[in-house]
Amino acid sequence: MPTLTITVPNHAKLRADAEKSVTEELGKIARPDDRFKRACEIVQQADLEIAAHQDERNQAALSLWFYDDVRGLNKIMGITPNAYSEMRRIALRGDRKATINHGGSMQGRLTAEERAAAAKEAGVPHVEDAAETLSENSQIVSVATARRSAAMPFLQDAALALTEAPYEMTTNELAELGNVTPKYARDVKNDAKRRRQR
Repeated sequence: MPTLTITVPNHAKLRADAEKSVTEELGKIARPDDRFKRACEIVQQADLEIAAHQDERNQAALSLWFYDDVRGLNKIMGITPNAYSEMRRIALRGDRKATINHGGSMQGRLTAEERAAAAKEAGVPHVEDAAETLSENSQIVSVATARRSAAMPFLQDAALALTEAPYEMTTNELAELGNVTPKYARDVKNDAKRRRQR
């Protein structure tokens, strides 16, 4: 089996830089309507990036674990070991709590051949360029998630401010401004209201 080289991204730094960038950008916007609109754009863009790259990242990681016997991929993906284990269980057994081993045994492990055969039977694809794409897709998902996380409090607070005096926008006006659904606009406003009451 050939040796695979996979770059381990510095997810902590990537996330911190992304959060700082969003916080600085949105913090400079004084008007709540402009802040709300820009925060909505950031969240929507992040959601698109996550949707576009998360499945590819997951498929690459599953392929490397099941077919190439590569361990410790959660560090490359930037997720917890438990989340990575659940992802593998769902791929193989369709249940996040199921064990991967034969007959549900908590003891022992599948051999590399048994793991590859089980993955093939479960329909887990073998991704040829998994080692090349995993790190890049993991970085994109990590940064997008951090950007989304950093923008949400700004979005929520701006939504609440716009529905109060002196703006007193309706939920429909707020939704139109942010190019979101009225339900989404109402939910983010209510999230800010709950946070304020804590």
